Amino acid sequence: MRILLIMFLIVISFPSHHVDAERMLLDKNEAIFVFFSLPDGEAMLIQTGRGKDFLVNTASKESEDDLLAQLSNIGVDQLDSIILTNQEKSTCGNTSRIVKRYHVESVIHGADLEEICSKSNNHAKEVIWKEGELHELNPGLSVRVLPSMGESDMSLFFMYGKTSLMYLASGELELEQKIADSYPLKAEVIKIADYARTQSPTLHFLEEVDPHVAMVFPLQGSRPNEGLLERLHESWIEVYQLKNTGTTTILCNLEDYEVLS
Repeated sequence: MRILLIMFLIVISFPSHHVDAERMLLDKNEAIFVFFSLPDGEAMLIQTGRGKDFLVNTASKESEDDLLAQLSNIGVDQLDSIILTNQEKSTCGNTSRIVKRYHVESVIHGADLEEICSKSNNHAKEVIWKEGELHELNPGLSVRVLPSMGESDMSLFFMYGKTSLMYLASGELELEQKIADSYPLKAEVIKIADYARTQSPTLHFLEEVDPHVAMVFPLQGSRPNEGLLERLHESWIEVYQLKNTGTTTILCNLEDYEVLS
């Protein structure tokens, strides 16, 4: 009995190994949102059953090998677009490399690209999205550009069928009010901004958006705000700290979604 108890304590004392996403065969009315667990920064893949692949952010240079390995594991050999929600080194550090490797058709952003995010004069065209615009990426998949705090920031609201994902680019409290005033939106999934280091989202904003799932990307040398994490849990939101849970996939059809981790 003592040996079994010791083995049990050993098992629960160590975090589980990260599980990379694997290639999935999607029906034409399905899509996946893949939140990559990486050493540093954020990147999310959107893959549809109609053969379209989009990468939201490209993480930092420290995550290059991990990101390329996971994209290969999923079976990605071409990306239609890269979407950059801001121009920090932890969100766009591998843009140039990925544009070359995956024959990216377009790089989408909210302002002129700075050197840190440069696509190095490759053939991918640059596309600037403006606040309030609604874009259809693929049948059933659309995205609205939400208010932002700066020219290069671009918070987004993705919709696939009846499932919505709010992808926040800034953790400033003022942004919450701008979004609430302009677009009183509900979302099943919310990507927490600034690696959950700030006070946002507030309880009021969470009550307005009413998310069921929250995603938190890791940032090297930084820890999430414990008060914010506690607030998310107290709001009955399922929190995925990707550093601990590993790469996490949300599978959607036109009616519902399922979290796979």
